[in-house]
Amino acid sequence: MENYNKYILISDLDGTLINSNNQISEKNHEAVKHFIQHGGIFAVATGRTIQNIRPHIKDLAINGPCVLYNGSAVYDFSTESLINIEYLENLEIVKYIEYCINNFRSMDVKIFTPEMMYIVTPEENIDPSVFSEKQIFQLTTIEQIINMQWIKVMFYDTHTNLLKAEKAMEAFGLCDKINRVFSHEYYLEFLKKDVSKGTALKYIKQMEEYRNRAVIAVGDFDNDLEMIKSADYGIAVDNARECVKQVADKVIVSNDQDAIYHIIHNIIPEIDR
Repeated sequence: MENYNKYILISDLDGTLINSNNQISEKNHEAVKHFIQHGGIFAVATGRTIQNIRPHIKDLAINGPCVLYNGSAVYDFSTESLINIEYLENLEIVKYIEYCINNFRSMDVKIFTPEMMYIVTPEENIDPSVFSEKQIFQLTTIEQIINMQWIKVMFYDTHTNLLKAEKAMEAFGLCDKINRVFSHEYYLEFLKKDVSKGTALKYIKQMEEYRNRAVIAVGDFDNDLEMIKSADYGIAVDNARECVKQVADKVIVSNDQDAIYHIIHNIIPEIDR
């Protein structure tokens, strides 16, 4: 009989656990339940927030601390409590955000606090997924939320515009003051300096109840790089970006081929041999 009590398996959500139909397959659901029933700890690591992750994991078995906001928070869904949170130095980036709003007229800028997703650009610019996923948000101005605690800032636009926006960071002296990462071709995110899914994973590994477990991490995009490198065994799905595959210990099937099932029933037995 399988025994997974020496492992933590932590999976990226979109593009990894979730397939191209925006669903978690039944095989993945059942594999996760099996993994937990036989002693494993399972959690997810995502750029999503405490609020907008819920529809995607409502039927998913989770028994470990989850990484949210691309590493800025570690959250326990069993107790509905924040274990750790890292905030941006928001005053340092206000002028840069204003520059982006004025120079990229199609850009959508979202600012995340623990309670809300605020959008500080025109409503017609809003990322369509906000509406299709029925995400809760408030339209506001930077001035109205300047004194709040910001977890991350997300810029949504064409990849070409986002590359130009990233280049403009140099003029504002931001390159060494924050961490920025692409979580998709049309999402550029700002996090606190030195914060990533990887630093959040290291935080979890230092928690008393997880110190003696080996961490297996799987992902597909740039925001998963540090997590995969920080894991004891890093995995990239076949649909992952090439840069992710290069740092992984193993490249497996795609997110449309029940990747988590494959890890639990095929890869972990290989590791145990």
